[in-house]
Amino acid sequence: MSRLRTWAADLVLGVRLAIGDRHTPWGRLALMTVGVGIGVTVLLASAGLPTWLDNRDQRLAERAMPATSSVTAETPAAVLGMNGSTSFHEHSIQGRLLQAQRPDAPVPPGLDRVPGPGELVVSPALGELLAQPESELLRQRLAGHVVGHIGDAGLLAPGELYYYAGTTGLTEWNATYRVDDHFGERRDNDGMSQDAWLLWMTGICVLLVPVIVFVVSTARLAEAARQRRLAALRLVGAGAWQVRRIASGESLVGALAGVVAGWAMFLGVRAVAGNVEVATNSVSTQDLSPVWWLAVLISIGVPVMTVVLSLASLRGAVDDPLRWVRQGMPVRRRLWVRCVPLVAGVALIGLTAAMRWTNDGLFVYMLVSAVTLILVSVPLLLPWTVDALARSSSGGPVAWQLAVRRLHFTSGTAARSVSAIAVVVTGVIGLQTLIASVEATVGEDRAVPLPTPGITVSAQEDLQGRDGLASALTEISSLPGVHAVVGGHSASLTSGDESPHRSVAIADCATIARDTELEPEECADGAAYRTATGRGENVQGDGADRPLREGELFEIFGRGSQATGPGTVAWQVPPHQDIEEPTDDLKSADLVLTPAAAVGIPMDMRSVWLDIETDGPVAPELLESVRNVVAANLTGGSVNTSYSDQNLTETVEQIRAVKHALLLGALVTFSLIGCSLLVTAIEQIQERTRPMAVLGAVGARRSTLVWSAFLQNAVPMLLTAVLAVPIGLGLGTLLIVTLFRIYPVFDLAGMGVVLSFAAVSVLVVTALTAPALSRAMSSEGLHTE
Repeated sequence: MSRLRTWAADLVLGVRLAIGDRHTPWGRLALMTVGVGIGVTVLLASAGLPTWLDNRDQRLAERAMPATSSVTAETPAAVLGMNGSTSFHEHSIQGRLLQAQRPDAPVPPGLDRVPGPGELVVSPALGELLAQPESELLRQRLAGHVVGHIGDAGLLAPGELYYYAGTTGLTEWNATYRVDDHFGERRDNDGMSQDAWLLWMTGICVLLVPVIVFVVSTARLAEAARQRRLAALRLVGAGAWQVRRIASGESLVGALAGVVAGWAMFLGVRAVAGNVEVATNSVSTQDLSPVWWLAVLISIGVPVMTVVLSLASLRGAVDDPLRWVRQGMPVRRRLWVRCVPLVAGVALIGLTAAMRWTNDGLFVYMLVSAVTLILVSVPLLLPWTVDALARSSSGGPVAWQLAVRRLHFTSGTAARSVSAIAVVVTGVIGLQTLIASVEATVGEDRAVPLPTPGITVSAQEDLQGRDGLASALTEISSLPGVHAVVGGHSASLTSGDESPHRSVAIADCATIARDTELEPEECADGAAYRTATGRGENVQGDGADRPLREGELFEIFGRGSQATGPGTVAWQVPPHQDIEEPTDDLKSADLVLTPAAAVGIPMDMRSVWLDIETDGPVAPELLESVRNVVAANLTGGSVNTSYSDQNLTETVEQIRAVKHALLLGALVTFSLIGCSLLVTAIEQIQERTRPMAVLGAVGARRSTLVWSAFLQNAVPMLLTAVLAVPIGLGLGTLLIVTLFRIYPVFDLAGMGVVLSFAAVSVLVVTALTAPALSRAMSSEGLHTE
């Protein structure tokens, strides 16, 4: 019992040293609380990521409709569906067109019945959007009577824009989706793309590693002063373990306060997130719940990690307290030990490049470990770099000598104050390289180099069997701002499960003459043409190089290609003429048919393409009007601007959003770490009040000491850039070259912004410490109580 009382007394003494003295540096304690609290907040939010992903996947699975092309029909479908997704200005709207095939048809989650023809069931957010006065074009497009709202069980997030609409004309041969027993009976999941997955995994490492490093560096604020204080206790008779217990009590104050603050900030952010429109579009408030065991691990692990770090740093104060009290020469650091993580990370990336790409298992752990090791190597190399510069430097102006001498004795403190910045800069530059390279590749692949502005449309024909293309051409031609419009049909042919599909393009003679070497007078309605692809000249292997022959029998490949029975349509290759390979919209077709030659291909099994040339830049209202025409005459239409500087796909937009979020996150991180730099600089000035006062008394200029303080902040930051920039560029280049096999593209502008943040933080910290430096130079610093 007496031993427990002794231990408790030691812990209480540590707490009193942290908060019980009138000279207690409350700024340091407050910063440690805020720093640990922000770290705990981010870790708790990350611990909620599995919950969010699980809940999102579950809701996606519960409302999923299998694609008809992936289901072998054994019984009649209960519900047939088509994709009804569209866009309205900056809003992306997802939806399904449903047709119940029997009275007891299964119902999507969040609905009480399948909507009938002309009926709409919308999400609450979409209902609010439809009710806005400026949404008149959207109300025309989603024509129908709103009979209800989708419940929470059918939505991914409260702000999701989603709807179900009743329709007619669907069959098992032209429908895109089908449900046999219940929604969610099967989910077609292609998984995350390589680009998105690698950015996702690297982003997690870049986010969490700086947080952990920042918590570690925050927990060791003013470590030199604390070690001298504890070394003094050791010299006056305190035992080694007694000193360790006192240090533990002192460290626990800020750590426990930080954990409490972190939970408070996390709960506050979660409460506010439910009221923010941007947040509710992607996450539901109930999804922001950390996994319980991760929450417990974070709540206990952060204080334990703080205590362990404090005890680990006490070796010198316990074993050689006199050196710490006298502020003796620092221990020389070994470079090769600090290079091990960097070499191991590069080696792991090399191993992952030799492995088969996969999104789980050993590959994931190796890649995450490699990125983490490379990021962690920067703060490990930084103290050695600062120490090496301080030891090798000699001579120079007085301000430089004062700064270098101070860095030589406190290289560890100087490096820790910017270690989190080093990790952030390294990770952000590496991720910027990834993003810039992927963005450039996506932009090259998806940009449409058309000489004039315009709009492109891809859709399916009208489900009722009428010629929706003809109506769409007429209506679009009459829209203000449309200069010209051309369009046509396409269809796919198959002769068996294992045979490759052959493509058929259907267009009028004017379009055929535009895209081939034929003259308009050489083409007549009813003619058919076999291209070089149809002759097997432009393809190799898998049977696609076999030429099409007159009279050959095929089946029309519909969206419900696995359906069998009386709905299957047979089609025979008609007499044809050979032509060279077409260009533009007819390119890669095996056969090019005029409308009269394609009467055997049902309308509802045809796809539609449209090219619209406008008089100038595409106005938003014209784009929405075209979408309305397409929705009224065709099915499942996709309408996009076609000229290259506006043809930004959703992938490119998301990549750019990630890039902007990175810069914002870097700015927030620099602001927070700038506070750490400020507190560290002020505490160093307070510790050196007497030397500063002596320098002031003997006539040292204030500008000399200000420059010295500036250099003490600038040199570690400059060395941070020297390490972080090449390691960050190397990390991004390694990932791009070894995993994607593409050439890296460097985001020099983004890199400049990140480095500018670092430079500004140094200037701001120096300016804010100038008043404290002036006070330290006064004669009052020579007084001794």
